[in-house]
Amino acid sequence: MSDLNFIKGATVTATDVRKSWTRILQGVKASHQPAFVFTNNTPEAVVLSYDTYQAMAAELEEARREKLGNQMLDDLQQIAELEDQPMSQMQADESGVFRPADNR
Repeated sequence: MSDLNFIKGATVTATDVRKSWTRILQGVKASHQPAFVFTNNTPEAVVLSYDTYQAMAAELEEARREKLGNQMLDDLQQIAELEDQPMSQMQADESGVFRPADNR
């Protein structure tokens, strides 16, 4: 196996993984870049450091929550339009309960 290039992630074979797992893992951890595992020139897996995985999972969860929040706002707007009622401003209090916003 040649030296791994982790600029945008290393490409390794499944055989490399079997023979050089420790070295691949050290490279992934040190570079914070993935290693792409191929079998017969077909991508099969990606090896990430745990820190990188956690950061990606947190970013994905944040995006999921934002999408869900936007969908909820769209749904509330549609309900308000169907009932011919204006939407009122709301804000969460310290315990996370939504109450009418103070418009001072």
